Amino acid sequence: MFLLRSLGNIVFGSADGNLIELPSGQLFFLDPSNPTATRSLVFRDARAAVRRTPSKHNYQLVVTRIFEEGEAELDDEAVDDDEHTFLIDSVLLLRNKPPAPVSAIAALSKPKMQLPSLIWADTTDDTGTCGWEFVPDAAATNDVTVQLFEEIVFTCMFERAHLKSKAEATDADLQAFVARVQRAAAESSVGVWRPPSAAAAAPAAPAAASVQTPVKGKGADARFATPGSVTSPQPMSVGPTAPSTPSPAGLSGLVGVPTSTAPLAAAAPAAVPAASPLSPPRGPHMPAVAAPAGSPILSVAAELFIYDGAKSEFLVVRDHVNVDILAAESFTYKLVVNDENGPYIVQNIDSHMNAVFSKEHLSFVWVWMDAQQRPTYSWSLRFPITGFEQYREFQRTLSQCMYNASSGGLFSAAKADDQQYIVDTYEDVEMADRDDEDEAEEEEAEEEEDAQNGVSSAAFGEPDAAPERGDTSKNSQLTVGYKHNRSFVVRGNRIGVFRHTDDDELQFATTIKNVGGLDGTTFSPRRVMLHEQDSSLLLMAPNDGQKVFKMDLERGKVVEEWKIDDDMDVTEILPETKYAQMTPSKTFVGMGRNAIFRVDPRLSGKKRVDSESYLYKAPRKFNVACTTGSGELAVASEKGDIGLYNKLNIRAKTSLPGLGDPIVGIDSTENGKFLLATCSNYLLLIDTEMGDGTSGYKKGMGSEKPVPKRLQLKPEHVAWIGEQVSFTPARFNTGEGLEKSIVTSTGPYVITWNFRRVKNGHLYDYKIKKYSENVVSDNFRYGADRSIIVALPENVEMVAQRTLQTPTKMLKSRSNVVNSPY
Repeated sequence: MFLLRSLGNIVFGSADGNLIELPSGQLFFLDPSNPTATRSLVFRDARAAVRRTPSKHNYQLVVTRIFEEGEAELDDEAVDDDEHTFLIDSVLLLRNKPPAPVSAIAALSKPKMQLPSLIWADTTDDTGTCGWEFVPDAAATNDVTVQLFEEIVFTCMFERAHLKSKAEATDADLQAFVARVQRAAAESSVGVWRPPSAAAAAPAAPAAASVQTPVKGKGADARFATPGSVTSPQPMSVGPTAPSTPSPAGLSGLVGVPTSTAPLAAAAPAAVPAASPLSPPRGPHMPAVAAPAGSPILSVAAELFIYDGAKSEFLVVRDHVNVDILAAESFTYKLVVNDENGPYIVQNIDSHMNAVFSKEHLSFVWVWMDAQQRPTYSWSLRFPITGFEQYREFQRTLSQCMYNASSGGLFSAAKADDQQYIVDTYEDVEMADRDDEDEAEEEEAEEEEDAQNGVSSAAFGEPDAAPERGDTSKNSQLTVGYKHNRSFVVRGNRIGVFRHTDDDELQFATTIKNVGGLDGTTFSPRRVMLHEQDSSLLLMAPNDGQKVFKMDLERGKVVEEWKIDDDMDVTEILPETKYAQMTPSKTFVGMGRNAIFRVDPRLSGKKRVDSESYLYKAPRKFNVACTTGSGELAVASEKGDIGLYNKLNIRAKTSLPGLGDPIVGIDSTENGKFLLATCSNYLLLIDTEMGDGTSGYKKGMGSEKPVPKRLQLKPEHVAWIGEQVSFTPARFNTGEGLEKSIVTSTGPYVITWNFRRVKNGHLYDYKIKKYSENVVSDNFRYGADRSIIVALPENVEMVAQRTLQTPTKMLKSRSNVVNSPY
């Protein structure tokens, strides 16, 4: 033993998501108690792989159906069941089954070589006899690969059980662990029918009743693993906006993880009685917590649910809980969910909860964070049908606490109409009555028909050029050209130029090296902006807040330096209209922490235009800004508020209150009707027109401010991702005509929303694409919302929007099993 050890860390150190793969074989479901089909064929042609998950030391056994050409398109229902995923844990009781002996007569006909098959338990089966069998195709692999596959599975089990890398273990440790697993597997009843009396006397699989691994696809029936629980969870219908994708992703603290080392490990609450046939299951084991200190603000009663990815629905885990909101320390608030044994869930109230309220279902959904602040579970509270006022009071109180915690100020200090604006922003917008499903289907059909390429990738630098010695810089910024089909990517003191081809591919063009000032001092630009019909690039240096540098893109060097002001630092520059970079206009807009102004490089001396400047005396903490097609200006601050200006030398016509979180990016539609503000874990789509069509840029909106639409990932998707959301600045697509799409990213995920459907109330109509590394920046290609340019730390890609998937397809086959409490 260990063929794996002879490979060192080659396999486990690979950057690929799969550690090993059996490229071809058949998958069977074993049910010895079924007299008509003890061994049912599930996939006639499939591949088996061991795959990493986002959680350290946790892996999956994944069996994927292989479709023949055209078969996937013909069988839509089968596509939804094209993969079965199993968390690799010792309770799988994996063993190999030698091939059946060949008879003497069959041997004369030179039979096809057979390989050992792999059998493992169906952990959702109560009898302990059902299981799965993968039979490798001897024409596509060999017995050495099958042996290596089995050993890798055992090694993954070891890592999960001990929460440490195989490299930290000795051969003796690994062999002892594998021997125990193999002995338990040999003694198990998986795939073997035994009468009830014999089955009862058979040795129990270790912890099999404690760890339940839901299996996707046919026969999947995720259940709570609470000993004594004999009933299935009770689903809560969540109507048309119901989540339809797998959920929680980390797996700390679940039963089966050693309690001495697991970050969330905790025994079940004391004195929990065994479930009766009519009681709901008990839910996952949560960390034991004491009742937090604090002043009670509100106490309500509700039902408690948790999202089950295998069933794609919320399941009740407590039919009655008391929910308290407490004021702990200054601007710190706690959500406490109490069951009959005391506090069950305790969590700080802040924007990272990804809170979603639904008036239609009288429910509240949020993400629970573990001790390392990783999103882990998606919970829901549902109020009784007669408890609308109770629901409303809870929503208002929690929204106020969230605002206070984020802003560090008091909700009560805001104006009355601003208070209602803030509270209503947390309400989940109901679906519009209009039937726009046909329109969405037509758009998707157009994307399929017109998009030519899936992904085109281009590396930074000449293909054969060796990297510069000591250069550890990564891509940091992306700006997309409108006029000449070019994109520019900043990496250290270099700028890569990439060409957009007519067939939607991205090609490396050249590198502009040694970016710096006229004195030869090089720097890594902190801000770049295309200017003068994309013929020049304006740069801002990280340590010089008063200058803007002009680079001639034909020559590839800085040709002018402009001192903007003698006393004030410039924090941001932007075009004077949304598409000004396509014109020969020389002027642009500048912004300081407390000021907005026009910049005219043709002036002698300082370039700030005094007559078109407005300087606030009080701190404003301006952060980002954008312009509309007619030159109106929206300025956002670190406090989350937004000012709307129609001139640069006057105060804002309208001030829109924020939710307390800093705004890190802002964009506008060309006609100025909609603003898109980016906060760390949500976007705000803001209508700038009042009910009579008057623009907030021209007249103060007062109490007539339309409620913004809050775009965020569903809490269950955040739990699946397993890390806090941190959106990059979101943008509308650009070009002639009305905007149709929105793009942003978080971590390694690129996310798009269908803007047309969002305006009609479909706030969760988004698609996702995952990369192997974090996304630096992303934007649409000019004039084509079907193509997205994505800057990664090392590469740049142009990806067709059609390659992004709905969460249902994207997440269904991934690590939904990991950390599932069922």
